[in-house]
Amino acid sequence: MFFTVLSLLVVSLPVQAFEIGVTGLKGTENDTQGYSFFIADKFSRRSNLYWNLGVHRYDDVLVEWNKSELIFPLDSVELSLSYRHQLGSRNPAKRGFSMEYQLGVAAALTENKFTWTTLDKEKYFSEKGDGSVFLAISTHYKISSNISAIMGIKHFPDMFEFGSMSSVFLGVKVNLDFGPKYYGN
Repeated sequence: MFFTVLSLLVVSLPVQAFEIGVTGLKGTENDTQGYSFFIADKFSRRSNLYWNLGVHRYDDVLVEWNKSELIFPLDSVELSLSYRHQLGSRNPAKRGFSMEYQLGVAAALTENKFTWTTLDKEKYFSEKGDGSVFLAISTHYKISSNISAIMGIKHFPDMFEFGSMSSVFLGVKVNLDFGPKYYGN
């Protein structure tokens, strides 16, 4: 499914400088950790607005229910819009930094339920297709012309039925520039 959507985006959108990245995630709750793969691109060459599409895996997501602590894995696909701006400075080391502000939605790819056998009752914490909103802020540092390091914070005010969840992420992205190149006048 992810590669089908990726193929459609590459073919249908005017690709400028396609980005592919991977991040490692560490949740602020319990031992939640995970990883993500994402793609991103600008809406136009001169725009600071980006679209992002990613697949995320969270392991050991903790939920408290019925005086018990339950731990589940959670897979999701995320689509977001972001605004990215370059930090201005005369210092060459500081010129490599940019900030990104993201607003997006996540859809669950996994179904997580707890079955209470004594009462013959089921409680769903996520079902396939459930949606959730998230906010993220990140810093990008340009290591080379095509490679950047990423560090940021992502917050879900209400992640499916798991409640509020935040995570810190660290990763790398590669910029694949398909646009025309202009050298000189």
